[in-house]
Amino acid sequence: MKKLIPIIALMAFMLSSCEGWLDINTDPNNPSEIIFDKILPGVNYDMAYEFGMQYYRLGYFASVYTHQLTTRESIDQYGINGSDVNNPWASIYVGPVKEIETLIEEATKKDNMFYAGIGKVYKAYIFSQLVDLFGNVPYSEASVSENYNPAFDIDKEIYQSILDLLDEAVVDLTNEESENLNVPGSDDLIYGGDPGLWVKAANSIKLKLMVQAMNTDLYSQSEVDALLAGDLIGPGEDMLIPYGPERSPDNRNPGFVGEYGGSQISSYISPWFFEILNGENDDIFTGIQDPRIPYYFCTQLADPADVENPSEYQNGNFVSIYFGSVGVNRDHGGRNTFTMLGMYPVGGAFDDPLLDKSSQLGIENGTGVAPFRILTYADVLFLKAELAAKGKTSDDLRLLLEDAIYEAFSQVDMVSDIVRQVFTDNKLDTIKVGYPELLSGSDAEANYVAAVLAEFDAANAEKQFEIVMTQKWISKFGAAIDAYTDYRRTGYPVLFDPNSMPADGGPDGNGDVPCQATRDYALSFPWSSDELNMNENAPSQKVPATSPVFWDK
Repeated sequence: MKKLIPIIALMAFMLSSCEGWLDINTDPNNPSEIIFDKILPGVNYDMAYEFGMQYYRLGYFASVYTHQLTTRESIDQYGINGSDVNNPWASIYVGPVKEIETLIEEATKKDNMFYAGIGKVYKAYIFSQLVDLFGNVPYSEASVSENYNPAFDIDKEIYQSILDLLDEAVVDLTNEESENLNVPGSDDLIYGGDPGLWVKAANSIKLKLMVQAMNTDLYSQSEVDALLAGDLIGPGEDMLIPYGPERSPDNRNPGFVGEYGGSQISSYISPWFFEILNGENDDIFTGIQDPRIPYYFCTQLADPADVENPSEYQNGNFVSIYFGSVGVNRDHGGRNTFTMLGMYPVGGAFDDPLLDKSSQLGIENGTGVAPFRILTYADVLFLKAELAAKGKTSDDLRLLLEDAIYEAFSQVDMVSDIVRQVFTDNKLDTIKVGYPELLSGSDAEANYVAAVLAEFDAANAEKQFEIVMTQKWISKFGAAIDAYTDYRRTGYPVLFDPNSMPADGGPDGNGDVPCQATRDYALSFPWSSDELNMNENAPSQKVPATSPVFWDK
């Protein structure tokens, strides 16, 4: 009997220390309770994937429609259709929309209001982007379980709802009486669980939406004044979704991986965009060369004569195609020739004069660490400048423009610093390109800002406003949905019109290129054709050229 005692004790110890081993019906990959810190990272990357510069996603479409990029796909000539948006639409609604709604509901049930507040900021941002792109979209019933036929809510009513939601978020984020306050840590990729910064983000998004609705009855001057007097995003407080340099698992900017890791190029830099930056536009910034060019784009030619095929547009080593082109050289191959997305928007190569261009740029020529910019301090300054330009505040417009341009340069330096840190950490010792010097404090930066301000000083009020919005458009490279919104509601920047503006191209930059837009400019994106086919409560497909969002000018 004495021999049984240690055996029983050993069994008891094993059972107590291995509790849960026999719970064979518990799936660790599908927990029965929501684990808050598992939700936010996925939502971040899903948002950045859809709203950034990943090929054939929503941000990519907006980049083409704002003439930062050109393409050979159906979105050329404003030809986007319902099937083009099927995948992005489904990805947003099945992913972030569903996940954020679950986070808000569960966090509220458990009185964890900090997570609920963050969830509401995300929800407001996601739906504001969807409204800005599509107008009416499923909102109130979008995440209702087992409802496969959500109604399409009115765009203006959604805006009002998300403005209220942002107010709720601020209350939640400042709720110190929450019984189960679980503060995010590393799962909060943007602010690391800092409630004060999330409050600033909520206020800044609300300011942006108010400015976008300036010409509607949703605009409230008293609310705008309160926001301007309160806490907004400041220097070093940008809403950024970070990317890393690792290849396995791959956490690099997908816009970089797709372009530099592929066998062909899909993102062609708009000649209109390039010429404005290069000081070659006859109407704005004429003769003012932007020092951000080598950060924005990277040419592949060591010599202009090295083009693979006759090029449609060539300006020195810069090679691309026109929007709306029907020219004979539009469809020639040029993987070793076309200018590529650079360091700033996607973490690609910096166009260093010492860069070896004896072969095509590839995955080893960049880091992919450029973050996706949700909302930045530069954006806030441009919003303030717009309010001043429209007489909504008495702030000094010129000073705001100056500060906004300097901060936009600081955004480029921010990415440069991240690239520099990658080299410092020696994480990528095979990269075949160096990192650039910073722009801040340089003569190039000071001379550029001075030249733009001189043009501003000589302009009338309308031209000054155009200068403000064009500078904002330049700064939004890599995050173009807001630029698409700005153009439709303000008319700026002036964009290339393939039907009326001359297009000069050819291998040596000469010769006329026939271009045309077979469709009128799209005032909104078409709805997903899959959604319309499967949702019994969906409307008939719209005509994008005659279907404006409620705030449209």
